Amino acid sequence: MKRPQTLPLGIDAGTARTRVALVERDGAGNPRLVAVAVRPTGDDAAHAIAQACTELRTRERRCVLALAAPDALLRTVTFPSMPRAERTRAARFDAQRFVPYAPHEAAVRVASAHGDRCVVGIARREALDARILAAKRAGLRPIAVDDAAFGLVRAFAYADAIVDVGERATLLVVPGDPVPSARVLSIGGGALTAAVVASLGIDTASAEQRKRSIGLAGAGEYARDALVEQLASALIEHRANARAEMRAIVLAGNGARLNGFAEALERAVAIPVRLGALAAGTSDALPPDVVRAASPDWGLAYGLALWETAA
Repeated sequence: MKRPQTLPLGIDAGTARTRVALVERDGAGNPRLVAVAVRPTGDDAAHAIAQACTELRTRERRCVLALAAPDALLRTVTFPSMPRAERTRAARFDAQRFVPYAPHEAAVRVASAHGDRCVVGIARREALDARILAAKRAGLRPIAVDDAAFGLVRAFAYADAIVDVGERATLLVVPGDPVPSARVLSIGGGALTAAVVASLGIDTASAEQRKRSIGLAGAGEYARDALVEQLASALIEHRANARAEMRAIVLAGNGARLNGFAEALERAVAIPVRLGALAAGTSDALPPDVVRAASPDWGLAYGLALWETAA
């Protein structure tokens, strides 16, 4: 049996919270979650990352970061036979049609898929550089910046769709070959809190506390209903073009726990909706109930830590 080997740290630097996942390969080579450290992101993601790494007490310096739409975009393109440099130029030209920013602001990478098909990754350079700089300032060595959609699909491999409710937006991910599809919806946890503030006339901190303890409970439910409607429309559109039936939708992100949200979405789409749960046996170091309860919040960081296993 081999000694455990640490995988690169998975870092989910969210708007409100930063999560850093420590994963090792066990003696048989299987990845096992050791721990996840969570810190408020605040105004300094580098400080949050450094604090989380200190809590983990790991010497691992390699890390994998993530970008999500609209700062990152994945496309599959079929190119005729051409040299790699020409293919990259063609991909950059094609990218201009799909990003809302100037071409010089985009970082474009091309990878071969099946046959003449290629995967084109497009990232906003400013967002990409900010992620890398934060990790370096925290004393880490970034080895990859992955698309968040891939990380979520690795974490919740059984799901037919993943709804990741963030602070500023909600990301809908549907697995696909060779790349998952991702759609950003403008309503996130912050908009739900703002709706409570507007409905009750209370301050943001009180509205956030109310939302976490009892849900919306009649205050600002129009924001939740608007998000459910947007998700339902996107899922219905996808189902109309999908070859396989959609049987399981999982919720991820800290906003996924909003009381009544899963039930409202399930009624709207007639598909079972559950909080995301990492696979049984994901961790030997943590109690199963802890892993299960924290799965929606830890999923992306854990999926990023598995990057090396899928590369």
